[in-house]
Amino acid sequence: MSKREAIVNDIVEKIKAIRTVKLGRVAREPMFRDQTEFYNLARTAFPHIVVTSGNESRDDITMGYSRTQSKREGNLNIEINVFVRASDKTIDETCNTLIEALEEQLDKDRERNGNAHNFQITQITMGEPMEHPYAQFTMTAEVIYTYTTGDV
Repeated sequence: MSKREAIVNDIVEKIKAIRTVKLGRVAREPMFRDQTEFYNLARTAFPHIVVTSGNESRDDITMGYSRTQSKREGNLNIEINVFVRASDKTIDETCNTLIEALEEQLDKDRERNGNAHNFQITQITMGEPMEHPYAQFTMTAEVIYTYTTGDV
């Protein structure tokens, strides 16, 4: 498994371990394909969290290391897309509670189980307004890690 894949899997597993708030489904793919399917999801599917790897910039950090291998550094963006359904709280309170729980859990291991040098939530973006009582936000995290090319 690549370090990139291991990092994303670690994030999914750490989110699934959250016990401070009730979570619905945490996965790499959404349970819905369109708006109709989204609004038909069971209450137990919320909050619905989808973790995906995003853009990445890479740089060589060694020169002349080997003809077949070199050390590289990756700066990977991870997107944590959260879909919520408010119940006894306002939508804003529900989102804020989840943001805090996610950030606290993910900050416990900034090295992503030894696969990264640093992990940091860099941005939280609120989604477009949705039909009440639903909302969506995206947490963007930056992960810095190194890997050796040619290692499979």
